[in-house]
Amino acid sequence: MLVVNPNAGRLPLSTRESVIAALRARFRVEVLATTGRDTGIGLAADAAGAGAPLVIAFGGDGHVNEVVNGLAGSATPLGIIPGGTMNVFARALGIPLDPLAAIEHLITGLSDEPRAVNLGRMEDRYFTFSAGCGFDAEAAERVDRYVPAKRRFGEIYFYWSAFRVLAGSYRHRSPSMTLKGDFGEADVAMAIACNAGPYAYLANRPIELTPHVALEAGLDVFALRSMRLELVPLYVWSAMVTRDLIHHHDAFHAQDLTDFTIVSEEAFSRHVDGEPLAPATSAHFSLERDVLMVKG
Repeated sequence: MLVVNPNAGRLPLSTRESVIAALRARFRVEVLATTGRDTGIGLAADAAGAGAPLVIAFGGDGHVNEVVNGLAGSATPLGIIPGGTMNVFARALGIPLDPLAAIEHLITGLSDEPRAVNLGRMEDRYFTFSAGCGFDAEAAERVDRYVPAKRRFGEIYFYWSAFRVLAGSYRHRSPSMTLKGDFGEADVAMAIACNAGPYAYLANRPIELTPHVALEAGLDVFALRSMRLELVPLYVWSAMVTRDLIHHHDAFHAQDLTDFTIVSEEAFSRHVDGEPLAPATSAHFSLERDVLMVKG
C-alpha cells in the first residue's frame, strides 16, 4: 500500500509518476492519496487492519507522521519514500533522500526483519522526531498558512517564519510555560521534545538542539527560559556550528526521559513533526517503546 501526499514539497508530477511506476515494476501496489489533513491516519490504519504486508509513505515529515499514527501498535511495517522539504525522520533511519534511490534501498532490505523503533507521544498523537510547544509551534502554524511560499522557498521559509514570529511578538521573550518531570520544574518560553535528531536541517546542515538524542533511548527535551531577538545569531551559531546550544545560559535540557508535562495558564501552540495541533493549556509527553515497525 502506497500512501501519497499529492501536495508534498516541491516534487514535480513527473517524479511522482516515476516513483509509482518504479514501485509497480517491483510490487503489486495499491496507491491511495490523502485528501486533507490527517486523512493519512485512517488510510494507514485501514491498510494495517486489512493485513497489508507493507505500507509506504511517500511525502514529507508531516505526511509520514500521519501514516505512522495509523500504523503505530500494529505489526504492519512502514516504508518511507522521502518527498518533503526536510525529511528528518527518513534521514534518521538512513533512507536516501532521492525517491528512486529510496525505492532501491527499500527493496534491498525487504528480506530483513522489520526494525522496531520508539516513538514519542504528545497526549494521543505520536511523533517520530520532535514535538514542540510555544514558539516553534507558532512558526509551524505560520508555514502551514502559507503553503505556496513553503513550496517555493523550501526549508528557508520555516526559518523566516520563525524569525517573523519572534520579531512580531514579545510573549516568547519571558517564561510563559512550566516544564514538570523527574528533573523538577522549569519556567520556559518554549520547549521541544525530541525522539530522534537532528531537530531540522538548513542547506543540508543539521540543526542540533539535543545532540545526544537517539531512537534507541528515551526522549530529550530542550527549552529556552527566554528568547531574545538580539541573540538569534548566537542561537543559530550554537545549533549549527558548535552544536552546543544546550549549554547556553538561557537553555534547559534533560535527556533519556520516559515522560514529562508542560503546563500554562494560557493556551499555547503545539506541533508534532512540524504539523500544527490545536492549542492547549497542558501537554503530556511519553515514550512509547518499540511501537512502530519500519523497513529501511
